[in-house]
Amino acid sequence: MWEDCVEQKQLSHMLQQSLKNDRIAHAYLFAGPKGSGKRKMALQLAKGIFCREKEGDSCDQCENCRRIASGNHPDVHFIEPEGTRIKISQVRDLQKEFSYRGMESFHKVYIMNQGDKMTTEAANRLLKFLEEPPPGAMAILLTEQINSILPTILSRCQILHFSPLSPKHITDQLVQMGIRPGLARVAAIVSAGIEEAEAYCQTESFAQVRGLVIQLSEDIVERGTYSLITLHDRILKRDSFNEELNLFLDLLLLWLRDLLFYLLGQESQISNMDQMETIQKQAKRWGQRRLVDGMEKIMETQKRLSGNTNVQLCLEDLVLRLQEGS
Repeated sequence: MWEDCVEQKQLSHMLQQSLKNDRIAHAYLFAGPKGSGKRKMALQLAKGIFCREKEGDSCDQCENCRRIASGNHPDVHFIEPEGTRIKISQVRDLQKEFSYRGMESFHKVYIMNQGDKMTTEAANRLLKFLEEPPPGAMAILLTEQINSILPTILSRCQILHFSPLSPKHITDQLVQMGIRPGLARVAAIVSAGIEEAEAYCQTESFAQVRGLVIQLSEDIVERGTYSLITLHDRILKRDSFNEELNLFLDLLLLWLRDLLFYLLGQESQISNMDQMETIQKQAKRWGQRRLVDGMEKIMETQKRLSGNTNVQLCLEDLVLRLQEGS
């Protein structure tokens, strides 16, 4: 339902009114950062067209709404990059599909994710399709890099600019979904938007990695060299650690930042609010100077790992430097 698209109220209201007044464009381009609700809005627009129960809106319960949500509606097509690019063969197949009438209605919709990933040949082919769209066809292109879209394609689309979502907004949305406020707030800050934050909170690994970060921080100031054992036995040996590496460092940086906020008397800025007792205990052991230095070391490590660096050696070095406080 449109009321669920609260992340971008003005845009959702505009599209809802366009549906009600039968003034839908034949092509849209949703441009904005990752996690700003572009895909969610595209699905809502498609539901608004096909819903059997609510004109200009969606009930989210009828067969059409459910099939669109699951990606199984025969007249709603999704195009994703094959590898790193959207290829001309994909656009050619799309044109062929849209040369036929809709299977269940006059309308047919295609949603192209990462439209900026089109090859030059694919983009030129799509341009011709946009210039002469078949009756009932509607395009929704999604992009994080609008400057990489051909100007001629932009001129054929109604462009909607999506603003990045604030961590508070993401937190509120997650809490409404039934996620614990403490976990929701942390996920909102380290994620790239509502979709990634929701995905984090729906997996056990997010809470586990967060717990390991808190444990490692305690070991560094309380147990000295034992922190290396924690790193090896409980962190590096995780089957999914390669996928969790960036999250691990983001959460560690956030944790030290929270300890510093506590020492500075800025408790309202703390993200891990559900861990206040532990924060109070650890912050005093770390101290302000050591926390500032530690945060700088983590950011240096993140830069090193962006290159071709041995992950284990890099993290061992980080833990030793945090432990020494130098």
